[in-house]
Amino acid sequence: GAYEVQLEILNTPIRFWAPPANQPIAYVSLPFQVLFECLDISNVLLAWYSLACERKVLLVSEQVSLLTVCSEILCSLLFPMKWSHLYIPVLPRSLCPMLDAPMPYLCGISRANFPYAVQDIGDETIVVDLDRNCISVGPNFPELPPLPHKRRQKLEAALNSSVGNVFWEARNLDEEDVLKVKSTGNNASINTWLEKGGAVWEDKVRARDDAFNLACAPDAAALEFDDDALAGRDNGVLKKQSRWDAVQEAFLRFYVSSLLDYKKFIP
Repeated sequence: GAYEVQLEILNTPIRFWAPPANQPIAYVSLPFQVLFECLDISNVLLAWYSLACERKVLLVSEQVSLLTVCSEILCSLLFPMKWSHLYIPVLPRSLCPMLDAPMPYLCGISRANFPYAVQDIGDETIVVDLDRNCISVGPNFPELPPLPHKRRQKLEAALNSSVGNVFWEARNLDEEDVLKVKSTGNNASINTWLEKGGAVWEDKVRARDDAFNLACAPDAAALEFDDDALAGRDNGVLKKQSRWDAVQEAFLRFYVSSLLDYKKFIP
């Protein structure tokens, strides 16, 4: 079962909570939904895989809070691996020359400081724009080795099943409706839909720096009023796994299946 210790310091109760020890995935108090609202699944996978291959990754956003949260989420998706290279979630203007460092890095920079960093960004860097769901690759970015096809398909299917519509819901759109419009080939209709969704997202993203909203513990009282958390309940009882647990598990399963027979490749 879960572990809980409660102390009282200066008449204030302090509560320490830990998940059951038999859970395979470490509990991470991060709002995973933020990353999947900023980027669609294909771009999330590209950013994650670039980190897994130890490349240079630069996150860009107008909202500083997005940089820190998304950096931490991407690092957590590397579990059971760990990012051990240069890591500066919010890069100050004075440290922009670090972006030309001859080593892998995960850095974030505000859009206000980005123009001052352009000349320092190395040709091997992948730039992830969190506000516009856009990824650009440097001219000398090393080609990523292809992911095993079947395992990539399983990973994408698991993510689509759990959080496939989160990106579109954040823009008040439905993925099926967007796909139907795209299938018509009518560029005017497609652009109208995308512009509508983009305007909604811009309004939402402007308020991101108001606060850092971390996820609640599974048994926290605040979940009673959390629609996203309640979606994972069955008749008011919290299920063993939420959709964000399923996201972490999907990446963990990919690592496990990929490394299962690693000894065969050791001389």
